[in-house]
Amino acid sequence: MAPFRGITHKSWRNAFARHIGGFDEMFAPFISGAGVTKIHPDKLVDVVPLNDNLIPTVPQIIGIDADEIILLGTTLADLGFEELNWNLGCPFARIANKKRGCGLLPYPEILNEILDKVFGSVKINLSIKTRLGYHVPDEILSVIPILNQYPVHRVILHPRTGKQGYRGKANPEGYGRALQLINHPLIYNGDIYNLSQFRKLQMLFPGQKSWMLGRGALINPFLPKEIKGFVLTDEEKRKPMISFHFELWHRAWETQKHESRTLGAMKAIWHYMAGTFANGREVFRRIKRAKNRETYLDAVDFAMEQEFAGEADLEKYFFQLTKVG
Repeated sequence: MAPFRGITHKSWRNAFARHIGGFDEMFAPFISGAGVTKIHPDKLVDVVPLNDNLIPTVPQIIGIDADEIILLGTTLADLGFEELNWNLGCPFARIANKKRGCGLLPYPEILNEILDKVFGSVKINLSIKTRLGYHVPDEILSVIPILNQYPVHRVILHPRTGKQGYRGKANPEGYGRALQLINHPLIYNGDIYNLSQFRKLQMLFPGQKSWMLGRGALINPFLPKEIKGFVLTDEEKRKPMISFHFELWHRAWETQKHESRTLGAMKAIWHYMAGTFANGREVFRRIKRAKNRETYLDAVDFAMEQEFAGEADLEKYFFQLTKVG
């Protein structure tokens, strides 16, 4: 499972593992500003202690300070983690303009300097999540020879540019070019929104062994199980869906301690999750209009009575979000 800041926090990940299942591991949203001398415990609450995670979890860092990556990696290794993921894929301008996220991809010489220092000291497996480029998709072609010089644990590639954000469609052809050049295990991430689309990508990349789901699994939480061969009826989905939601709802109340903030947190989840129902737009319209606990729970009751989305419904909802995302 790909990381989504503000959504796939520990409560979401554990609720998913408890009630839905299907993932082999999840990547936690990135840690930023961890520091170079001492890490404040608040920076680590989403991933530690290790045993609090009900599913194998990979922490992620964003930044361009080699000492920060080394310190966080060392700290996590001492806490029992085996891998740290470096985010070189975040497309948001406020991050990319500082050469963080995919904003570092046009500067391979800086990337090389950072990796040289990190791999001289890091005590944990370092993986990288990235894109085809920031401005243009060919930027990855200058990055891959640098990555090939270092013992990168694995690379997750989302085949869009940073300037695209999440708009339009992913570029599997660009992924295919990278696959031919990179020496590290490569994970495909991008536009896996239903089982049919996954099968098409499998045919396109028959040797591909690892896949990362993102928005497709936020929209349809049962997608990872479907990929693994489970065939679930609506009623087999409804009970775990209700349990999943109400664990999230109660955890949100515990952490937010304020009605409007709790509703805001849940609406962010429903922005995607409404698409698991055939009439997802109406489901989200009712959720979005909820002003208090009572009207919110009424909207949830309406949602949980609906038919679940089919393949065409999931594709339509996914690309409706893509247009605005």
